[in-house]
Amino acid sequence: MGFMDKVKDIAGKVGDKVEQTAKSASDSVQKMNEKSKLKKDIAQLESEINALYVNIGRKFMEEDPDNADYAQFFTEINEKKALIESTQVQLSALEDKINCKTCGAPLAKEAKFCDKCGAKVEEVIAPEAPAAEEAPAAEAAKTCPSCGAPAAADQNFCEKCGQKIE
Repeated sequence: MGFMDKVKDIAGKVGDKVEQTAKSASDSVQKMNEKSKLKKDIAQLESEINALYVNIGRKFMEEDPDNADYAQFFTEINEKKALIESTQVQLSALEDKINCKTCGAPLAKEAKFCDKCGAKVEEVIAPEAPAAEEAPAAEAAKTCPSCGAPAAADQNFCEKCGQKIE
């Protein structure tokens, strides 16, 4: 066997080894991608199961709030809800807003109706704000078809008259 034949033989073996290594690496990447997708699918399903557990617990609490076996949990939940509510009141005060008593959405203090659910806002005794503080109509994305008040793009109801805004 000549020198060139030996070089060709070695080059062929190296080429085979490189090809085998590349195929192995490709298979590993494909396997890793497949494992990653399956793990993601499992995490998504676990998240959906946890959401169902939450819904079961919420429904159980609403239907049987006096159940002694779960009283400790119900008490803790109600305490945390009260804490959230008081914290939201503090936040609204800092933002110079009030919260809708029906849906909890933040509202301008001068709103008469909730712009999310349409509920009439209970009057809160607060100092009168000067008319100049109202947002200019140019900033509003739409206007109330009933009273013409400016409305934000995400408003469903007029905060001045309660009319549904399309």
